Amino acid sequence: FRRLFGEGGLTTAFLPEFVRVRTQYGHAAAVEVFSEVAWRVLKLLSAITVAAEVILLALRFLPELSVRNRLLCDLSMIMMPYMLLICMAGLYCAALNGIGHFTIPALLPILLNVVWLVGAGLVVWTTGDPVTRIVGMSVVVVIGGIIQVTAAVGKRASRGIRLRRSAAAFDSRPSLNDGFAQKSPDSIAVPTDMVAARTNRIFVVMWPVLAGLSISQINGLVDSALAWGLAADRLKNAGWFSSFHLPQGTAAALYLGQRLFQFPLGVFAVALGTVLFPRFTSHAQTEDRRQLQLDIIHGLQLVCVVGIPAAAGLWMLAQPISDLLFRYARFDAAASALTAEMIRGHAAGVWAFSGLLIVNRIFYATDDQHTPMRLGLVCVGINLILDIALLPLLGGFALPLAGVLAATAQFVLATEEVRRRFFGIRSMALLPVLTRVIVCSAIMSLAGHLTLMHSPDWFSAADGVMQRMIRVVLPMCVSAAVYAGCLTLAGLSPIRLLHSAQLLPPDA
Repeated sequence: FRRLFGEGGLTTAFLPEFVRVRTQYGHAAAVEVFSEVAWRVLKLLSAITVAAEVILLALRFLPELSVRNRLLCDLSMIMMPYMLLICMAGLYCAALNGIGHFTIPALLPILLNVVWLVGAGLVVWTTGDPVTRIVGMSVVVVIGGIIQVTAAVGKRASRGIRLRRSAAAFDSRPSLNDGFAQKSPDSIAVPTDMVAARTNRIFVVMWPVLAGLSISQINGLVDSALAWGLAADRLKNAGWFSSFHLPQGTAAALYLGQRLFQFPLGVFAVALGTVLFPRFTSHAQTEDRRQLQLDIIHGLQLVCVVGIPAAAGLWMLAQPISDLLFRYARFDAAASALTAEMIRGHAAGVWAFSGLLIVNRIFYATDDQHTPMRLGLVCVGINLILDIALLPLLGGFALPLAGVLAATAQFVLATEEVRRRFFGIRSMALLPVLTRVIVCSAIMSLAGHLTLMHSPDWFSAADGVMQRMIRVVLPMCVSAAVYAGCLTLAGLSPIRLLHSAQLLPPDA
């Protein structure tokens, strides 16, 4: 539900339409579209929540239900309202991005995590019973969602966007620090038929958008299913099919590698896409082709400057990171090595997945929801074919590698489509940046590798938590310093790129 109604299909379909309405009809009309969408989502999710609570309550009192499953029902009943809260918060934040304000949406996840951490500490401090702790953490999750929505609503009320039930009652005050849209006089009436039509269109468009956004999840699901299925002992003596057999623990290692791979994507790529998406939409709506081209080029330049060294660094530090985070108790050296292998496989595609997040938003901003979906389906087919072809040769490493190669193919095809539509001729704007970034990343990797290989004996020979942490932090710091120095010498400061592209949010 979060991927459908939260930071997924609905918000991605909503934001371009919100910006278009605000540009064409003014701020008041955009408020009405937001209100209509929000009310529909609120009613739908409320109905789903109530129905789910009733079903779970009935299941809980089944006499044949085990104690464990009864606890699962209790936890699901407690946390079900969080679905409604997080989806509404995502819609609020999308509208806030649409008027050029990014600070509050960026801070809300931090606020949520702080609430969770404080709540977890209080729960652990006040009780020692495991079941009570689990129930307490479930309550903390819901409380965090309530605080997140409250913070978003309060900020939005001050920006002149409020949830209204009637089209006749709206707040048409222009927002502070207006980001992109033209201001409209308060006296302009909001056409109710336009509001209904635009709202209906948002709910129609979100389905192909959701399909396009779900490609990586589909590939991940296929890879996980293969990792689980091919680890069965019966495949060891299955003739030619035994070449597909994977060692036990491959599925868990693949999952951990996927989670670590999401870190650079969330820190950089998602944040950059959040800032660029409303800009793409605004320039597409005003037909400012030149500014749209500049934003596309600078966005992809930033992907190169950050994504390529992030991929190289994660590849280089895969084993130390795996040891630091996971190699404890029953998670032995062999399991850590297998996890590091999966981290390396996913790390190779950081730049490609980051670029896809940007390029796909170009299509959505220009009212094309089907190209990402079409190319994504091609990517799913490529991933499955590569899985089958590479598994006998590379073993478990083939699973993340196939996903990376498929994503790279999708990124190349999508970038070529963007070039054809918006640039007409072959653009060489990325080549000088790409060349210098690759050279700087190679020097950075060499420096980090030398630091890792020639670490002082007083911490490389030991195997405590502090020593493992040093083996991650020290090469990371050296690599970052070397890369920053190389970028400066090459004339590629990330801060300079941000300013030259005017990507900093208005209220930063």
